[in-house]
Amino acid sequence: MKKVLIIGCNAITEFIVPRLTELVTISEIIIAAKDKAECDALRNKYQGKGARITTARVDLDNVQGVKMMLSITNPDLIVSLVSPELSTIVMRLAIGADADYIDGALYDWQNGNLLSKQFELFAEFRSAGKMAVAGCAARPALLTSLVKLAMREDFDVVDKASFYEINLTVDEPVDAVAVEDGKIVKNGPKSEIVKLDKSFGQFEGNSLYLTDSEVTQDFITEIPGVPNVRYYVSYEEEEVPDYTPELTKLGMLSDEPIEVAEGVKISPKQFWQLMLDSKKTEKVLGGACGAGVVIEGSYRGAPKKEFIYFTGDNDKCMEEYGMTSVQLFDAYALLSGINLICSGRWLKSGVFSPVTFEPDLFINGIKSNGLTINTKDM
Repeated sequence: MKKVLIIGCNAITEFIVPRLTELVTISEIIIAAKDKAECDALRNKYQGKGARITTARVDLDNVQGVKMMLSITNPDLIVSLVSPELSTIVMRLAIGADADYIDGALYDWQNGNLLSKQFELFAEFRSAGKMAVAGCAARPALLTSLVKLAMREDFDVVDKASFYEINLTVDEPVDAVAVEDGKIVKNGPKSEIVKLDKSFGQFEGNSLYLTDSEVTQDFITEIPGVPNVRYYVSYEEEEVPDYTPELTKLGMLSDEPIEVAEGVKISPKQFWQLMLDSKKTEKVLGGACGAGVVIEGSYRGAPKKEFIYFTGDNDKCMEEYGMTSVQLFDAYALLSGINLICSGRWLKSGVFSPVTFEPDLFINGIKSNGLTINTKDM
């Protein structure tokens, strides 16, 4: 039986802790965060329902203090729920504690060399005889694994994988990166747009933009045999009334700085832009959402095209779990990964993406945690 240390206390922590207590492969769960009181609240809420729950305070700025905590708790697996940029710090701590490691977010995956910064520690984990699994979340792990499973069970040849993400994030599309005929092609942001047709059910009419994604990078690194890969996201920019052209014609937006206070100068044009920026509000996700992939290829000599997808509702998810749907999808994936490590079904030395392993084990674990995955013949 394993001792699992979770570093980070948030909505995902609260979701996975009671479910981890039910696993017979786990004897103890340690919840650690900067604010120990939050960890204690979770322990008091879920203690006595299976595996033992203990808590600890952890400050990653105090590495020696964390090492002391690890020497006391002696975990077999460390689950990182801290900011992605801190992942390599936690990974090195895991090596020093002789523990395996898993996280749900990739850091600096756009660097163009490896899948992410986490993978640069491959040799260190291999030398220590320990395993790290990076990016065990809906993106890239779940979406990439859906294609890998389809390649094994439903297709003889896969020519194209087109991913569609609807209302899961509010991030503006970045420079588009796609795989076309086996070659990596880069274009500017919003350079390609698609409008979903009736095949996509409730999402018909949604406009999506081509972007770069962890999923595309995962294919480039892990499944280079798919010659065409694209990832599209929905994005709606908050509209703020802009009277700049009219004010410019009236001569009220000069570039010439004027003194607004002693020693302080700003041009009317700069002031107006600052005021426009201050009026912008962060969009809050609400309503129906989902993600999926249209796979095109052939099976037994005949053309084949199918849509594999999952959906959610941000409003209902926030009401029930206190988090957005994409966080819930990530929690499902992370739970499956933790279970597979603790049961010994994921067992390798080094740093890996979940798609490295058998996709059916991972996807079946996600389904058993509560996510419905649909398949539609197109």
